Amino acid sequence: MKLTLFRTVAVVLPTMLTACEMAVDVPMPEHTPRLALSYVLSNQVPDSLYWQTYPHRLLTVSVSQNIFTTKPVRQPADATVELLDANGQVVERFRGRYRYYNPVSQDSIDAYYVPQYGFAGYPGHRYTLRASMPGMETAESSLTLPAPATVSAGSFVRRAPGPGQGEHSVMGRLSVSVPDPAASADYYVATARVLDTDGRLWGVLSNDYENDPEDDSGISIERFQLSESYNTQPEVYADLNVNGRTISLTQNVRAWSSGGYVPGQPQYRPPAFVEVTISTLTREAYDFYQSVKRYRDSDGNPFAEPAPLASNVRHGYGLFGGATDVTYRIPIQ
Repeated sequence: MKLTLFRTVAVVLPTMLTACEMAVDVPMPEHTPRLALSYVLSNQVPDSLYWQTYPHRLLTVSVSQNIFTTKPVRQPADATVELLDANGQVVERFRGRYRYYNPVSQDSIDAYYVPQYGFAGYPGHRYTLRASMPGMETAESSLTLPAPATVSAGSFVRRAPGPGQGEHSVMGRLSVSVPDPAASADYYVATARVLDTDGRLWGVLSNDYENDPEDDSGISIERFQLSESYNTQPEVYADLNVNGRTISLTQNVRAWSSGGYVPGQPQYRPPAFVEVTISTLTREAYDFYQSVKRYRDSDGNPFAEPAPLASNVRHGYGLFGGATDVTYRIPIQ
């Protein structure tokens, strides 16, 4: 009897739900297209080695679109973008380029902008990024490049590579100490790379999660840890709980050679240094990266709270961030 009743309810319920369906017209929300920017200004000279390590800091420009629009976001390469100092003088101009070319549609996609003067910012100085396109409101944002951090100590204890890895990999235990100023709120990102004896990029260091004992608990706790420099979502860290004390980064790391050379042949360049970079971020950059993390974590979760992306661009959207970088070089023994 119970089985028969269950089957009856299972058949009737979809019919009742179908009968209750109602079509509701949702008006298209108004949207004024605006420029969306993403750029991180650094105190480093943006040479080829810099862009190899920090490609996500490149300037990108796109045009916002209605929330119901499903077509790809437009990324024009003809925007006029300038960087101005506190006196209103232009210290950098950018030239748009397309990263990829689609041979099927005969269209170029994924635009980014290359700095023309190779300008490096100065800590404590104020800068304004300004972008414009015909028919659109000029977007701009200003920041003051933060003070540099201090690295008081650093070490790298190399570990023997695993089977089949040989000279193509560098693995070990990285430790870095950063005294945190007590008079300010500070926001950090730590990155590291391996260089050869000539200072050329050998490989980018990343977290060795397979051999990091601090990740065995399965509990995720915010801690100062290495961030993959090429990652568009860096591991940012705030000194909220360690203000005025020394911040320690200690974890297992690894790097793979990025060149096409073969160990044992004359063109092979052995790894010589681990170079750690501690970047002090502007508060706006920290807020933006945290909002990106919340946005991505909530994707597909119908019970997640709204996760809007932070923005510090006037008359537009996106991020104009600042990063003051300090490097600490450790010889590989």
